[in-house]
Amino acid sequence: MTGTEMRQFPAQLEEIGHARRFAGGVVAGHPAADDVVLAVSELAANAVEHTAAGRHDSFEVRITHLADAVLVEVHDHGGAGAPRLGAAGSEATRGRGLFLVDHLSRGWGVTRRPDHTGVWCEIGCTCAAPVPAAA
Repeated sequence: MTGTEMRQFPAQLEEIGHARRFAGGVVAGHPAADDVVLAVSELAANAVEHTAAGRHDSFEVRITHLADAVLVEVHDHGGAGAPRLGAAGSEATRGRGLFLVDHLSRGWGVTRRPDHTGVWCEIGCTCAAPVPAAA
């Protein structure tokens, strides 16, 4: 994996699985693949659930390989509140997405504009690019 791979998905619940499969294909064989796929799944679910856009709009997934991490970004059309860590109770069936992302990643954050929200996280790994052989 090199550079940035990105894809748009319709903002519908059934598209979360497609976003997971996209991410899995991008990071196949990568040391952080499982964590990247889980982060994409959680962030995509939040994008679909919380975006202010109509059901016919979309969200975008971007995956970038860094020297020692994979940067995962999910962008949507914004919502009423800012993404934040939840405090789901032990019986809750939802509300743990950003909690998982927080624990999977070495850092995460939010970019907000009036019509846009992007949530990103960096999944650290032992994936440093190989050093070119000396001539």
